[in-house]
Amino acid sequence: MAIHRFLLMVAAALLLGGCDTTRHWAYQEGMAFEKWRAGLEDRQVETRDGFDWHVLASKGPVQAPVVVLIHGFGADGTNWVKFANQLEDQYYFVIPDLPGHGRTTPRTTDLNYGISEQAERVFTLLDKIGVDRFHVAGNSMGGAIAIEMARRQPDRLLSLGLVDAAGITVQTPEFLNALEQSDKNPLIPRNAEQFHTTLDWAASQSVGVPGFVITEMGKEKAANAEVADKVWQDMNLDPALRLKGRGVLPRITTPTLILWGREDRLLSLENVDIFQKELPDSRAVILDDVGHIPMAEAPEQSAEAFAEFWRDVDGKAAP
Repeated sequence: MAIHRFLLMVAAALLLGGCDTTRHWAYQEGMAFEKWRAGLEDRQVETRDGFDWHVLASKGPVQAPVVVLIHGFGADGTNWVKFANQLEDQYYFVIPDLPGHGRTTPRTTDLNYGISEQAERVFTLLDKIGVDRFHVAGNSMGGAIAIEMARRQPDRLLSLGLVDAAGITVQTPEFLNALEQSDKNPLIPRNAEQFHTTLDWAASQSVGVPGFVITEMGKEKAANAEVADKVWQDMNLDPALRLKGRGVLPRITTPTLILWGREDRLLSLENVDIFQKELPDSRAVILDDVGHIPMAEAPEQSAEAFAEFWRDVDGKAAP
């Protein structure tokens, strides 16, 4: 029923004229509706390191285990909204836009956006809002940040979730070829229409949003292209993106779920085998017909996998 209401709203907006202003309004209202369904609200949090964070957080006081969800490169916290909707009232979600992304400011090329720096910034945010212990899950670049968090402050993490995560970062031959054949990274759209191509790389199946919404999202991504270039550069210079055989992962004893889309065009399934071999307390779930962003492509399946994992972890931790 809820999705039907959203689609009716979108249809009404298009019937009103379909101009850019109307489409932008429909996009904003649709996203607000999805956040409301998930029990999330927008918050702004200023931290001592000079960032004004945009955070999606569960409404009301913390009355359930805290789950911190970290998005991937070029994305923002809204990638996790449909996932959170599946588990509303079971967990207290904290979903930030990382510096350099989304609505967190400043967005500038003067900062270092390496994995290590971003992990420390997330800890600073959590300190500010009073979150001590938590589950964390990260997608793609966010997975590498989550690993770094587990390495730096393991006592604060209840569990670690790696969703098509970087960290080992074995890229598919297809994606490596795309990077070598072009001077333009397909994950960094330079105009609104190019975001459709970016999404084709990221998702194997529909993420459930109309084409005009993807275009509206593309306008925001294209406006941030210069900063995205800097994020990509800093991220790839950080040793935290190349952990295979370096002895880092075997020292991480945090219970870990590795969730992967079998059709990921960016990060190979080979990453799963390496993570499992090197992380001492890990399990893996592979979703068929799913690409690089399972929490958006298959939110119900992804949420089921994590809910079972978190119940096991919380059960073992209970006195």
